[in-house]
Amino acid sequence: MNPAANGSGPMTVLAVGDVVGAEAATWLAGRLPELRERHEVDWVVVNAENCAVTGPSPMDGFGMTVEVIDTLLAGGVDAVTGGNHSWDGPDVDEVLAYPQVVRPINLDETRGRGLLTLRRADRTLTVLNLLSPTAALPGMKAPQPAPLWPAWTNLRATEPLPGAILIDLHGESPWEKASFAAALDGEISALLGTHTHDPTLRGHILPAGTGYLTELGMTGRLGFTGGGFDPAHFAARLRGEDHTALPPYRLATGELSLGAVVVRVDATGATTSITRVH
Repeated sequence: MNPAANGSGPMTVLAVGDVVGAEAATWLAGRLPELRERHEVDWVVVNAENCAVTGPSPMDGFGMTVEVIDTLLAGGVDAVTGGNHSWDGPDVDEVLAYPQVVRPINLDETRGRGLLTLRRADRTLTVLNLLSPTAALPGMKAPQPAPLWPAWTNLRATEPLPGAILIDLHGESPWEKASFAAALDGEISALLGTHTHDPTLRGHILPAGTGYLTELGMTGRLGFTGGGFDPAHFAARLRGEDHTALPPYRLATGELSLGAVVVRVDATGATTSITRVH
C-alpha cells in the first residue's frame, strides 16, 4: 500500500451483510449508535438488497424501499450496497437516486451509482459494489453483469478511487471471491463478500495488506435455515414445482442475528484486523 496515494488517515469500518426484511432494518438502525460507539466506527456500510419482501416472486418481491433506506440512514448508515436485487422492489428509481445508495457498477445501467467516496476530516473511504455473474439469477431485472476482472481494470483506468477502497462483491462462489481478492491484494483495502447469507467465521489479511472475508452473512431472523426466509419457495423450486402457486415469500421466525464485521485500516490503506461482530 502507498500512504501518499491512499490519502487517508486510519479508520474503522463496520460492514453489515444482507439485511433481510424491514423489521431487521429497523432493528439494525436502533443498534447502530451503540455499535458505532463501542467499536469507534468511522463508517457504516450495509448491504440492504433484501429489505423489501413484498411479492411471490424473487424477481418482484425483494429489493429496497424508500422507507427502509430512510430508516437505515437515520440510524447512521453511511453507504448502502446492493446486488442482484438492486433493481427489484416498488421504489427502484427513487432508491437508486439516493446519493448514499451504491448499486453494482459492472452493469450497463445509467440509474444510480456504482461507487461512493465518503470523506470526513482526514478519513476517505471509497465504497464499490460489484455483482458476480454467479449471482445473476435467470429472469432477474438487473442487467447481466460484465466479468469481474475486465470491469475492474476498466474502472481502475477511468475512475479516481481515492482513500481506502472497500469492495462489496456480491457473488455465489467462495473461490471466485478469494481469487479476486488475491488478484487485488495491495490495490484495495478490503474485499467483503455478500449474497449467500451464510457467514464466514474467519477474516484474512493478505500478504500485501488487503483484508478479505468470503461472506458477511445476513442480518435478520435466523429461522431454521439461516437465510432469513421461510424456505418453502426455495424447496419447491428445487423439486421442479411451480413455486409461484405458493403464498408470497415469508420472512423466517426465530432470533434476530447480526451478520457483520469491524475492519480496521491503517494510514497506508492496509487492513490491520477483521473482527466478527455477533
